[in-house]
Amino acid sequence: MLRINVFGLAASLAVWGCLSGADLTGFQHVVRICEPDKPACASVSSNGQLENTFALGAAQQINAVGSGSVSVRGRDDRHDQYADGFGSGWNNALVQGPPPVPKTTPTVDAPQEGKSRLATQPLSGVMVRVNGVPILEQEVRSLARWMMEDYLQRVRPASLNDENERRAIEAEVSRYLPEVVRQLIDRELLYQEAEKRVPPRGMELVRKAAQQEIDKQLRRRRQQLGFRSEDELREYLERQNISLEMLRRQVERSLIADEYLRTLVRPKFEQIDRAQLWDYYQRNLKKFERPERVEWQYIFISAREGARYLQPGEAPNPAKARAQAEMVYALAQKAKTAEEFARIAEQYSDGPSRTGDGEGHDLASIRPAEIAELVWKTPPGQVGPLVPAQDGRGYHIFRVNKHEPARIVPFEEACLEIRRELQNQIFQAERERILRELRAKAHIEYPGSYKPSR
Repeated sequence: MLRINVFGLAASLAVWGCLSGADLTGFQHVVRICEPDKPACASVSSNGQLENTFALGAAQQINAVGSGSVSVRGRDDRHDQYADGFGSGWNNALVQGPPPVPKTTPTVDAPQEGKSRLATQPLSGVMVRVNGVPILEQEVRSLARWMMEDYLQRVRPASLNDENERRAIEAEVSRYLPEVVRQLIDRELLYQEAEKRVPPRGMELVRKAAQQEIDKQLRRRRQQLGFRSEDELREYLERQNISLEMLRRQVERSLIADEYLRTLVRPKFEQIDRAQLWDYYQRNLKKFERPERVEWQYIFISAREGARYLQPGEAPNPAKARAQAEMVYALAQKAKTAEEFARIAEQYSDGPSRTGDGEGHDLASIRPAEIAELVWKTPPGQVGPLVPAQDGRGYHIFRVNKHEPARIVPFEEACLEIRRELQNQIFQAERERILRELRAKAHIEYPGSYKPSR
């Protein structure tokens, strides 16, 4: 029976509210927030580089849209240059606009150029209105189902072909709906604030960037599922009761809300100085002790029902499993870099990670334990032997990338890690403060049968 870690699913909402493990180098637009009498100030550039700051693993227990770690490129103590996300262009000249006017009939307006496409029509099944803007039950359920798809694809890809687990998804969706609703309310509050404060031209540019990122993520999912066109993906999603149009709308709003939030918090990041970094280092020396460790990657080829190479309902075939494992092993041996191995893992592995990351970094924690000794002894840069699982459930393939001796990380090397940790702390506190203020002045109503739990 399918039981999904609620924090893992929350991570998946951060994934699709915050970019799903994506490489966001294409989401680089820098938008200035300007006074209304200076519309020329709205601009876009491609100089920034957005790192995926929120798509973290389930174990890190992200439980809100936009929550999680903030990871920043481009600033260290020697150069003192800060760059992330949309860069420094979303500045503090925020325009105070009038509050949204509640709509008497719940509808989704025809989108302007650059907005997600969702036909104008009366809507039913409104779960909640945020300052008059409806959030529909169909939207919430579509997003929850997509999150489960994403979660399973990342941590248990073989289960996507398991009919018993598929039948359990509906119950899991219903169980998780209150958490999704809460997160979408927070996201909607941030999105509405961005709409009030960012000039229309700036919002149009951000929407286009968001849609490009969504297109990239859909192509990735289509490839994972083996579909040749978006129409095939759409049909698949419809069978899972997922609306692609509503999904696009929700993801677009989440991307914009998250970027806006980072813009508000960014100035406080600039206040971190070297003295604070040194103080944190001195108070947390144990955090910088590094035991002997190995970094490795892993592919598992299943010989049981639910393997990727089997069609839904197809019976396990030991000979077919062995042939699949040998084919993938040959590809892995040709991989010259960790990135190449990761692409092979994403396409073929039935294991717990679509990135191919191995579990555990010391001899005692490497899993599965039956290959721990082999992993520990394999030289860096090499692929180990093809190992049949002891219980016959499949085949292990692994590559060792690094093997490092025990050491203490020196301060200069630790500075970026410390800065990120301090930024995370600032971000979490500021996020909660901003949302608390937005909730206090918001009008949130539940017009239907759904009522939030207290």
